[in-house]
Amino acid sequence: MHPESATSSDFAQIRALLQLCGLPHDDLTPDAVRDFLVLRPADGAQGLVGCVGVERASSAGLLRSLAVAPAHRGSGHGDALLLALQAHAAAAGIQELFLLTTTAAAFFAMRGYRLRPRTDVPEAIRLTAEFASVCPDSATCMFRELALPTRSSISA
Repeated sequence: MHPESATSSDFAQIRALLQLCGLPHDDLTPDAVRDFLVLRPADGAQGLVGCVGVERASSAGLLRSLAVAPAHRGSGHGDALLLALQAHAAAAGIQELFLLTTTAAAFFAMRGYRLRPRTDVPEAIRLTAEFASVCPDSATCMFRELALPTRSSISA
């Protein structure tokens, strides 16, 4: 299984997975799906194994909605989705990824994300719905700088 770009037909399944995982989904729009990656079952079964998205804001991005279905956890799918999203974001010119989490700070810290005060985040990120109103003020704010792809890695 490899993460792939979501399509508009994935919208309902992404929302259902986010709801199942207890993640914000009310602010998700069909247009936002274009910046999501999904992981589908290897056996072609219905539903999604996982998903992750990014909201772009110039050279920064808000990582959102990293979710893996409970039956598929512990198999590296979260790592696969996160790595694919970081590569996708870097290729799109995003230099820093920010995120808010109430449950997964340790997961992200082990993958190079560092704490950042919410007040020390680019304004375009602070103005996103997730940052401004969806996630609670108690959510942990983290960030990671992304390595931009080199010319040789783009042509490879």
